[in-house]
Amino acid sequence: MRKKTQLKDYFQRAQHSNQKPLKNSIQWLFSCLIGFSSLFLFSCSSGQTKPDSYPITITPKHIDTDFMQLKLNGSIALKSTIFNAIPVKELSGIAWDNDEELLYAVSDEGYFYHLKVSLKNNQLDGLKVVYAVKLSDSNGNPLKGKYRDSEGLSTLNTNNGKKGDTQLLISFENKPRIEKFSTKGRMISQIKLPKKIRKKNKFSSKNKALESVTYHPKYGVITAAEYPIKNRDKNIQTLFSSNGKEWNFERSKAPNSAITGLEVLPNGDVIVLERAYLNPITPVVINLRRLQLDQCRKNKVCKTEAIARFDAADDWSVDNFEGLAHYKANQYFMISDDNNSVFQKTILVLFEVIDTKETIQN
Repeated sequence: MRKKTQLKDYFQRAQHSNQKPLKNSIQWLFSCLIGFSSLFLFSCSSGQTKPDSYPITITPKHIDTDFMQLKLNGSIALKSTIFNAIPVKELSGIAWDNDEELLYAVSDEGYFYHLKVSLKNNQLDGLKVVYAVKLSDSNGNPLKGKYRDSEGLSTLNTNNGKKGDTQLLISFENKPRIEKFSTKGRMISQIKLPKKIRKKNKFSSKNKALESVTYHPKYGVITAAEYPIKNRDKNIQTLFSSNGKEWNFERSKAPNSAITGLEVLPNGDVIVLERAYLNPITPVVINLRRLQLDQCRKNKVCKTEAIARFDAADDWSVDNFEGLAHYKANQYFMISDDNNSVFQKTILVLFEVIDTKETIQN
């Protein structure tokens, strides 16, 4: 029954994908057959397959990107695959380990991955899965049900020149919490959160909780709800630190804009990844903004600066981008969640934030 429901959802989300709408019934039938075949093969495969990726262009040919405060350094898509009997899908949070030279990722289903990234001439060239496991509690039992909805990911001890001491910070949505894990996917301890964001009834809905997390060298663990929490201005988003500090800023004006990723810039500012998706007819809009934590007015509304805007209406091949990770210097990875859909892709993008005074409308 679940697979039938998934197939129904796949076709309902067709217009949300990077692909153009089907033009006639023959094309639609052909696409359906491909979808059924792909799902069948995916479901029946139980062994380890060789992960692979391929280059993909997200930039429209007719758009000049010079006005943006970033430089794109390549984008690739990960093919549907299974590693160690675990499907590689719905990647929602990522984090880079500089000491181990690995990109970590978590999925909505409570899976955890180690990914090997390759670059060529400073351009993203390949992605390979080298480890996969189910997240488990402190006793080694796999997380189940509402406890496994992992969304955000950050790391500790990843740039100190020591191997083997990395720890993970993972935020969960359905059962709102942030927990510390080992790189083998086993829970170590829980991070104490402010009362305002501890319980599910504090959020706009049960599946709109702690979508993202990052670690700030000055303020510690920082997280955010996907949408403004209850009893707050719906046009104001808020970052929360584990020690109770808050930063408010104006919500992106794109319809239904949500916070899906956070990361820290070298100067202490925070990059906020926002995804706007309203319905299959409305184009996806991805915003990257710089939040200046130390430039807040008396009403605690902080200054933001636009870094980039990717609008599918302008032929950007963007999708459900949810993960953000600092790589090196001013370089960052961004990844999309494929929603377990044959019509969507897991896309990894490498970009570099550059210094410029010019900004764009957000």
